This record gives sequence, C-alpha cells and structure tokens, in this order.
Amino acid sequence: MTGLTKIGLALRSQARAAATERGLSTTQGEILAMLLRKSGMNLSEVAHALAVTRPTASDAVDALVRKGLVDKNRSPRDPRALSLVLTARGQRE
Repeated sequence: MTGLTKIGLALRSQARAAATERGLSTTQGEILAMLLRKSGMNLSEVAHALAVTRPTASDAVDALVRKGLVDKNRSPRDPRALSLVLTARGQRE
C-alpha cells in the first residue's frame, strides 16, 4: 500500500510539473486528459471524476475556454446541459 501511495504522489508531481510548464493548473491538465479520453462530458461529470466541487470545475473549464483549449456546446443528450469538447489546439496540448 505504501508503494502505491508513493507511485501516486510521484505521478501527481509529474502531472503538476507538466501542467505548470504549459501554463495550466493541475486541474486544467487533468480536465484536458479526461476530455481526450471521453469527449462530450458535462460539468457535473468532470467535477465528479476529479472529486472537486462544480464551482472549481467550472472555473477550470472557463480558463480552458479562454485559452482556446475547450469548447462548450449544447449536449445532444440534454439540450439544457453543456457538453465539453477539446478544440484542435486542446487535443495537441
């Protein structure tokens, strides 16, 4: 168990360093990685997957939208919800 904890800490440290180099927060970097794996998630799904509050996820997504890395579109499943997708630049990042 201790070994897995150390591996997890090392991976988080590497993710934080990689995100910082690109001008992103760790949360923003995690959102990009998540949307690369599963495009079209909504804000609640992102918040739940990252174990953060909706306002925290919303702030991070808004920053990614301002940076041109994420687009918010109306969800095809629920017109009241927004679907988050990576832009071409976001996919490269």
